[in-house]
Amino acid sequence: MRLYPLLILLFCLVSCTPKDKKARIVASKGLPSELLLVVDDKVWHSDVADTLKAITQGAVPGLMQEEPYFKTVRISSQHYVQTYTTFHSKLFVRLDSSLKEAVVGVARDVVARPQIEVMVAAPTIDVLRKFLSEKALYIRGILDNAQIEMRADDLRKHYNRDIEKKFASAVGYGLKVPEQIRASKIGKNFMWAGSNLNEKDLNVVLYVIPWDGKDIADEDKFVACRDSVMRMNIPGSNPDQWMQTTKIDGSPVLFSCMRELDGQKVYEVRGLWEMRNGALGGPFISLTRVDSTNNKLIVAEGFVYSPSTDKRDLLRTVEASLRTLYKTDKQK
Repeated sequence: MRLYPLLILLFCLVSCTPKDKKARIVASKGLPSELLLVVDDKVWHSDVADTLKAITQGAVPGLMQEEPYFKTVRISSQHYVQTYTTFHSKLFVRLDSSLKEAVVGVARDVVARPQIEVMVAAPTIDVLRKFLSEKALYIRGILDNAQIEMRADDLRKHYNRDIEKKFASAVGYGLKVPEQIRASKIGKNFMWAGSNLNEKDLNVVLYVIPWDGKDIADEDKFVACRDSVMRMNIPGSNPDQWMQTTKIDGSPVLFSCMRELDGQKVYEVRGLWEMRNGALGGPFISLTRVDSTNNKLIVAEGFVYSPSTDKRDLLRTVEASLRTLYKTDKQK
């Protein structure tokens, strides 16, 4: 996939900048999940705008109500001035008649840190429309992944060290969690940590189970294992209550895929959880990794409870925590 010439220049400027100059790069700005969309007026006033809205405003999978991927701030290319250069996430879409085909480029930490910039350019509206339709998931994925990594990087600097140590001792894997997560419970090869709030409640779970050597991308096996572990370790206040995966008409509504994180294949599952015979519930995200040396599966899950507020950013916070997983010297 070709890089847009301007972004090649930006890459060179960043990579060739002296270390003392790099150190003076300012902190980026912008709200969590915010995205600056910079578009030529001619593009925005065409039907390509619908495709751009689908990319930036499409619903995040696995939430209880529809919430868009990004909180989008749109400006025209001619209004892109100094004020906007330090936004942490930017998508540029423009026409360039000198091009022979559509191109896309990605740059990081150009004038601020952390920062992600994606540039899409094409010679004509027709070419741009086709290219954006074909690359919609790719473009959205770059931006979404970058924002979660920004949160994860921040967590690596600001986290609850006591909970990290407990995870390492209980399960043999460390995890950086937000500082507001203070409560914990330890089981057999299992640990839960949470904020214990009635609203905007964040929870992270880590457990280790045997691996049979088979493909881990199996939703039925995932649900059976998850429900068994949660029933044992996260009961409700009554004997007939425990956490389980939400099902509709007898089937769980899941969004799963294999993805690569830090060079390792990971099974990602998004869905809804509920307290059996109770009123609690919310979205969750789970990342399963294989420890082939020890024939184990390491399952890291984040789930949230916040009945009166949006949940997208809460879930992204715990998802960022899951990405900080690391193996300790002490293995279970």
